[in-house]
Amino acid sequence: MTNAQPDRSSQSQFGRLAGAYGASKTHAQAGALASAASMLGDRRYGTAMDIGAGPGFTAFAVAGRCDRVIATDVTPEMLEQARSLRGERGAPQTELMLTAAESLPCRDGSIDLITCRTAAHHFLNVDSWLAEVNRALAPGGELILIDTVSPDDTEATAWMHDIEIWRDPSHVRNLSEAEWLDAIERAGMSVTETALSRVDLEYPDWTERAGMPEEEAARLGQALKDAPATAAQAFGITPKADGLIEFYWPILSVKAVKP
Repeated sequence: MTNAQPDRSSQSQFGRLAGAYGASKTHAQAGALASAASMLGDRRYGTAMDIGAGPGFTAFAVAGRCDRVIATDVTPEMLEQARSLRGERGAPQTELMLTAAESLPCRDGSIDLITCRTAAHHFLNVDSWLAEVNRALAPGGELILIDTVSPDDTEATAWMHDIEIWRDPSHVRNLSEAEWLDAIERAGMSVTETALSRVDLEYPDWTERAGMPEEEAARLGQALKDAPATAAQAFGITPKADGLIEFYWPILSVKAVKP
């Protein structure tokens, strides 16, 4: 499956669910936020831009180390969530910008830090996005990318892809670690740090957060139970009591620097 209109689909999908993502414990998980902040260099940044910011959690997490932070997203309702949360999250000066990730309205070399957490798997053309990031970054500027990634096993990867699009039609593709590192280097940046972790998920919370109809969500839950052995092992799929199913997606964190 492939989604040919991800921007339009993302606006539809996340616009109607912005409130749920603003309250999501998964997207505010301390571990993932800490990994973004821990990758910051030993410096203070001038202008930072968070791409696909959603409710703004990552932008808020790095704001204390930056003179200026801009949270960008393609979905107006997500930016409204960021607007409502920025005060209580300790980053009231966070600026908001409605824009596509692949077309950043900024001068060449004007951004010191770009972050992107759990959004890049919605981008139709990762190479175009990374080229835009490289254009926008100042010399010595840093990219911190955190996203779900596919495993090495091809059967588990294909299963993950089908499940993701089934749950969320705005999903495009989870790249592997090797694919990400190669793409970043091709764009002209040098990878300086990587880390692998995971995001813990639970059915039916995962399908409820996506706004799936109950009957369709039940079918997806059964697909989780019936996952091939390679996928069950790769993603730790574990049925629990009361119909709950625990699993996880692998997460790659990357820091890259523009020469």
